[in-house]
Amino acid sequence: MILALKTLLNPFRWFGKNETESLESSFEQLFPGYKALAINSGRSAEYLILKTLGVGKGDEVLVQDFTCVAVPNSVCWLGAKAVSVASGHDYNFDLENLAKKVNGNSRAIIVQNTFGIPADTRAIAKIVGSKVTIIEDCAHALGIKVSGKIAFFSFGRDKIISSIFGGMILTSSKDLFVRLKSLRDELAKPPLAWTIQQLLHPIALSLVLPAYTLGPGKLILVILQKLNILSRAVYPEEKRGGHPEVFPAKMPAALAILALNQLKKLERFNKHRKKIAQFYFDNLELGGVVLPPDNKDAVWLRFPIKVSDGPGLLKYTKQRNIVLGDWYKDSDKNVVNLPTYPLMTLDDAKRVVEVVKGWINLES
Repeated sequence: MILALKTLLNPFRWFGKNETESLESSFEQLFPGYKALAINSGRSAEYLILKTLGVGKGDEVLVQDFTCVAVPNSVCWLGAKAVSVASGHDYNFDLENLAKKVNGNSRAIIVQNTFGIPADTRAIAKIVGSKVTIIEDCAHALGIKVSGKIAFFSFGRDKIISSIFGGMILTSSKDLFVRLKSLRDELAKPPLAWTIQQLLHPIALSLVLPAYTLGPGKLILVILQKLNILSRAVYPEEKRGGHPEVFPAKMPAALAILALNQLKKLERFNKHRKKIAQFYFDNLELGGVVLPPDNKDAVWLRFPIKVSDGPGLLKYTKQRNIVLGDWYKDSDKNVVNLPTYPLMTLDDAKRVVEVVKGWINLES
């Protein structure tokens, strides 16, 4: 919050490119052998990658059914068809269903490492074949190993690191990098008002969050969004398949400052997330809760569990001032995700476990 305020009050730093280049260099150090290109969001990164690959009308791109609307939208914005594939027990592609969906029109596959759980890219590659480009969607998974020739990341407000909006493209292909950079450099910068919106978000949230569970905080946040003082994570038109003009655009220097500061804390953040996830593993192994696979390489953006009545659990926990996640509820309403955020303490995690157990006991 303090850095966002300092940046907001120093407009001279909004227009440079050194900060963005520093962020790219830091990514290249984190992923040796890869070149990095910053952009204003994960969906913009996906869109630009697909455009560079020549994906368009008549082409199909394989995506998970258990995903955010932004993923298929980026495909559809290019006139291509997003083909939905079922998800497996690890919340990534169900390989049997994937084998049924791939065909001669398949041009690319978006491999989402859901909740920070690494997908089996080798098994996926064997199924789709060499003619289908594997694009590693690491929006949930900054910190896992990248093994393919192209990947992208998101710095959204609910991701591993956050600059409210922001993204990064990573490629090991010199040819792809040249073409991607050419397209990226042609993009406009986002409107100044949009950048200010993002800088205001952490400042406003720090004031609203203490009262969020009591009601007024949430109401204030909604009002600020309706007044267009703050942006939404997903724009209303995106939910209808629309294409907001701000995607794609260059990464503003002001947001690169926030992302770079967060990137320096990546190792600590992920170590903490793993600690919280392990606590959930140790304390939620009970009837009525299906735990995710215990993947030692996962970075656990969130900790998903499957229960008999997801909406019922969410209602129960909300009444007790605990807000859990119902991401992608249209795909599976009974999957609920538990928080692992960097400021969460073990006492917070204990409280989550106690309340979940309380609900399970009532249901059994």
